[in-house]
Amino acid sequence: MSTQKFFDIKQLITVVYAQLQQTIKTNHGRLMLLGSVVGLVYLPVWVGYLFPRALKGKIGWFLVLSMLLIAAWKLWQRRQVFSTLKASEEDRALGYLLIVVGIVVFPFCRFAMWPQALLWLLIIIGMACSTWGLKVFNKFMLPTFFIGLTVYPRIGIISRGLWDFFVPDQGLEKVMAWAGTQSMQWIGFPATQQGIFITFPEGAVEVGWGCNGLDMAITIAAAGLFMGLLYKQDRRQMVLLIIAAAIIAMIANVPRLMLVTIAHVYWGPEWFKFWHGFWGGQIFSGVLFTAYYYIVEALMKSQSRQMSG
Repeated sequence: MSTQKFFDIKQLITVVYAQLQQTIKTNHGRLMLLGSVVGLVYLPVWVGYLFPRALKGKIGWFLVLSMLLIAAWKLWQRRQVFSTLKASEEDRALGYLLIVVGIVVFPFCRFAMWPQALLWLLIIIGMACSTWGLKVFNKFMLPTFFIGLTVYPRIGIISRGLWDFFVPDQGLEKVMAWAGTQSMQWIGFPATQQGIFITFPEGAVEVGWGCNGLDMAITIAAAGLFMGLLYKQDRRQMVLLIIAAAIIAMIANVPRLMLVTIAHVYWGPEWFKFWHGFWGGQIFSGVLFTAYYYIVEALMKSQSRQMSG
């Protein structure tokens, strides 16, 4: 009985090589290939930022990957639309200009992540514009928005800049310090608040930016958007899912803050590192995501029964 290989590496190489040969036959293909090379050069920088932070228990990587998955899913759902789009001469010229500028300037902007991300985004826009025209961005607004956000993976920096612009300095940190202090007093701990510090007779803990719960709220809100799309909810329901996700994450951040504070003051540095580091972050994120998922699923089932009744 003959057997077939599930994955033939030689066949894959042959297909890729044939595709490359076909691509370089046209000026458009050659320019797309050069633009893609810039993306491959930027990719290790992009991954090199997200991977270490994932190991430290940060959750920004989940937000970035979730947005990319949603974008890819929406693009795949409507992939037939691409065959109906064709770039005009003006759109193609504009796209080529953006690609060339990005390719030429990129080697001189390797000193930081943000200029590389900006130029790669410029190239992506140019590639889409020169292939399908400017109409493609109107046809795929949600994927365009998500891809644009994830090109620069430091979502926390973007959210912090916007937050600081609209909210008083350390406003959320003070609220979380107050909520954590009140909660610990309620269960019998001698905690007092001093600005952004939760103080005990034995020591104090600072509620910094990374502990104010905003990053988790944004991530869970993105999960709410994903579930809204998954359950095919209308805009109103999707907004409610996102708002509920952010509120749940903010409320859940208080017991997490209490646990980290107690670990630091009473249990010693090793327990503090555990709950403040990778494993503690993953445990907390896993519990929160699981709870939110089952809450949303229960709400969807209840809504479905009401509609059928």
